[in-house]
Amino acid sequence: MTRSTSSQATDELRDVARDALKLGGRCVGAARDWLGAKRSEFDSGRAAGAAGSTRDGGPSGVSVHGYRGIGPRGYRRDDARIHEDVCDALTENDALDASGVSVTVQDGVVKLSGSVPHRMMKRLAEDVAEGCPGVRDVDNMLRVGVSQTAGTSNDVPGMDPLA
Repeated sequence: MTRSTSSQATDELRDVARDALKLGGRCVGAARDWLGAKRSEFDSGRAAGAAGSTRDGGPSGVSVHGYRGIGPRGYRRDDARIHEDVCDALTENDALDASGVSVTVQDGVVKLSGSVPHRMMKRLAEDVAEGCPGVRDVDNMLRVGVSQTAGTSNDVPGMDPLA
């Protein structure tokens, strides 16, 4: 099972590296961040498996996690606030050209539509939106490679509308 997970991670890393090379220096930071997160996940999983205890060093069977993100009963973040946070996060991300992205929010579900220049940016936009407080799910309807002057036409030659 470890081999399959390792192989899957290797394939995923290869895809990210290939995408970063296509885009050049703008995505190097995003790829570096992704690789750092994967290394942390791998290292913490290996350490927990080797020690046989919880990752906080507490007694076995007792796990201490923070309570960040757990609000009062019945509280749900307002869609307008979620929309503002998602738009701000997309705007502030240096590796993402969000100029062709539209954001709508309904009941905590973020819908991303429009187009981005590259597949890696589509994935990044979804990850950025998902990381915002109050987001319950992300419906990523972004299209890849569609010219921004072409609008929403499905008749763009050579482009895969399902990408």
